[in-house]
Amino acid sequence: GAFPEKWFWLNCNTFEDEPDLALTAGGGRRSILGWMESVAMIGIHHGGIFYEFVPWNAQVTWEIQPWGSWHMTATRDRFRVELHGKSDRPGTVLRAPTLDGMIPVCRDTMHGWINLSLWEGDRLMVQATSRQGGLEVGGGPWDQVWRSHP
Repeated sequence: GAFPEKWFWLNCNTFEDEPDLALTAGGGRRSILGWMESVAMIGIHHGGIFYEFVPWNAQVTWEIQPWGSWHMTATRDRFRVELHGKSDRPGTVLRAPTLDGMIPVCRDTMHGWINLSLWEGDRLMVQATSRQGGLEVGGGPWDQVWRSHP
């Protein structure tokens, strides 16, 4: 198999002053039974509860720069999340699986800045920041900002 033709992710489990918080978020453009779709998800573990924002239960949006800036939002029922990721570093180019084999089509850092805000209704439940976040873009093309369509 291969990765999606284009993807991004944000990942972190070392937030300042929030030892019981973990984030996995990402999106990609993939082929399903001959047609292409762009999808994304956000998963948050906090206080023993898993908050899931996926295409079948939430509206997920994203705006991802070719490198350096990641922004995602999601809304589900009474919950809302906003993520910001940034990297001042150039990142590391990595090989990733493609239909043409393992080739350098991925840029990644584990020194990213991530800010996470999670609301229940109008109440801000979690506001957390990390400077040890994982940020990645891969595949392509990455010649311009990738925005989700509303």
